[in-house]
Amino acid sequence: MTNKPYKAIVTDRIFFGGVDAIEELMANEKIDVIYDLRADVDGELPSEISIHQPLLDDAESQDDSIREAVNKVMEAYREGKNVYFHCNTGRGRGGTLAAATLLELGKAENVEEAELMTEAIRPETNIKPAFKEALKRLYK
Repeated sequence: MTNKPYKAIVTDRIFFGGVDAIEELMANEKIDVIYDLRADVDGELPSEISIHQPLLDDAESQDDSIREAVNKVMEAYREGKNVYFHCNTGRGRGGTLAAATLLELGKAENVEEAELMTEAIRPETNIKPAFKEALKRLYK
């Protein structure tokens, strides 16, 4: 088992982690699209295949931002694309989208199970309470 700074949700297809993992990821995996989940990005996006898809802290927009991001990940996956998504560290926003992706894939039955699975895949995952509540609203 290698200690890569990114982890796979679906082997060789869907990965998540932090922004600092992109260089190693691109050297080791075939990635077609990268979703940058950070609310604010200073400067340019980290790669030519990066798309800014922010998960927002704003309670009013939070659910919609999660729904939109997971829909983009699932659409790319169904199109046969290999996907990476990241926030700054790969713990909060990345963990949130990882949990939503596991739920969309039918690999988890509920938010709590998805969170546990996400933590098992990447132990440093730490889904913020507000994001967890948003997931519970989306996946009742």
